[in-house]
Amino acid sequence: MADGKPSRNFVIRRAALADAEAVSSLNAEVQALHAGALPFRFKPPGPTTFPPAEAAALIGKPETIMFVAEMDGAPVGYVYAEHMQRPETPFTYAHELIYIHHISVRAKFREKDIGEALLDAVRAAAAELKIELITLDVWSFNTQAHAFFRRHGFTIYNERLWNRPP
Repeated sequence: MADGKPSRNFVIRRAALADAEAVSSLNAEVQALHAGALPFRFKPPGPTTFPPAEAAALIGKPETIMFVAEMDGAPVGYVYAEHMQRPETPFTYAHELIYIHHISVRAKFREKDIGEALLDAVRAAAAELKIELITLDVWSFNTQAHAFFRRHGFTIYNERLWNRPP
């Protein structure tokens, strides 16, 4: 307990192709949350929503940054981020960023610093690439995600609005 926190009994490691099935499975809880809140937009979790083959394809891309959290040798969470390089346009300067697409920790393993450790792994990967900007999107209904990311230093920089009939 050197830093005042209990010692972590989990491991964060880079995802490998062999993790594709686990990553696919770990995504189901988040997919279900999104489908429950916005069923007209998100499909319920199932064999075609994020199949292992798609997870493997992402893991294999050079721009993918993906980490898996394991507890007692079993996957309990993951984060999928992407190194993006944006060219200069007439409106913006060229820039690089890390965009977090997914982060998921099984419900029964939350509140154990696993999400924080996954974010720390992405931050370390960004630092290795000398990239300071990390971004992500959070749906307005997902108040737990809003609170989690704010606790970890994320702030609002852009808002998206829609005009969808009820």
